[in-house]
Amino acid sequence: MKKYSSDKNINNLVYQIIKSKGWREYRRGRHLILMAPNGRRLSVPGTPSDIRAFNNFKSDVRRLQGD
Repeated sequence: MKKYSSDKNINNLVYQIIKSKGWREYRRGRHLILMAPNGRRLSVPGTPSDIRAFNNFKSDVRRLQGD
C-alpha cells in the first residue's frame, strides 16, 4: 500500500477514499491533494502533529462528499 501520511488512520482513510469513491490524487510540490468527484480539493496532512488531526481530516472529507 502506498504511504500517503505518517498517521496510520489518515493513511488508511485516504487509501479507502481513492480506492472506492472516485476521488483522484495528485501532488503539488510536497503536498498530496485529493480531488473530490465534485471538483473540490483537500490537502492531506503528511505529518500531522495535532492529536485531533484524524478527526478533523475525516470531517473535512465528509463535508466535501456532502455537496
